[in-house]
Amino acid sequence: MAEAKKIFLNCAGSRTQQAIARALTPAGHVLHGYGRDLADTPGLDHSTSGSLLDGDALAVAMAGADVAIHVAPALQDKEVAMGQFAIDAARRAGVGHFVYISVIHPQIDYLMNHRAKLAVEDYLIGSGLAYTILRPMHYFQNLDVRGAREHGRIDLTYAIDRPLGFVDMEDVAAVAAKVVNGGTHHHYACYDLCSADHLTGVEIAETLTVLVGRPIAAHRIPLPDIIAILTPYLAFDPARPEWTAGAIERLFSYYDRFGLRGSPNQLAWLLGRAPADLADFARREIDIDD
Repeated sequence: MAEAKKIFLNCAGSRTQQAIARALTPAGHVLHGYGRDLADTPGLDHSTSGSLLDGDALAVAMAGADVAIHVAPALQDKEVAMGQFAIDAARRAGVGHFVYISVIHPQIDYLMNHRAKLAVEDYLIGSGLAYTILRPMHYFQNLDVRGAREHGRIDLTYAIDRPLGFVDMEDVAAVAAKVVNGGTHHHYACYDLCSADHLTGVEIAETLTVLVGRPIAAHRIPLPDIIAILTPYLAFDPARPEWTAGAIERLFSYYDRFGLRGSPNQLAWLLGRAPADLADFARREIDIDD
């Protein structure tokens, strides 16, 4: 049994941190959530409502924490600053281990959100903190398989003939818990987290067709519609959405042209088993028996 620790979860209302909180709970850690909209995050022993750009509030909330886990809201122009504020606060608070949820292949300079995460990684590596960097692939959870079963169509944000890698958020959370529970064993490590599935939209639709027992078609949402839908939701300042709109446009234009792939080797080693695939995720999501 791992030694119980005080764990600080930054941006604790995010889906990723909610999954990590669930994975950490069995070890008896004391969980302190920070950010906005924390009501849905399970197992929090303490919570603090505050801005990810308030360095003083972050440092106060991190006081006494053994581990800080940081994830930033997606596709926001303040992402680099949010990461730097969290790292600086961890140093001030004397946090012993900083876990950063980054992205696979952050070196893809064309992708603005990847570039932002690489800048945070750079800052973290030079911070003097003991760190672990987790680099997840695109989440299976971004696929609306329930809606696909209901409507006979899986809506995708990229060209349906391009292969994209995926990872189950629950596997990412399991790795985060293993990293926290592993003491110094995972310090100064960077791990790519990807399943063995690299699927086109057509292949996703074919898999879901077999699983749900009805025809499922793959449908690409037009890029202008994606930008119009996601930008107001994701932009840090709705009055200045230009950076987020540009980041969304570049992200899915890149997927359209190149797709994105990753290796499952590190994730399989960390989990001690094969990573979950699309069928595993879909069966769990829509409660289908084998």
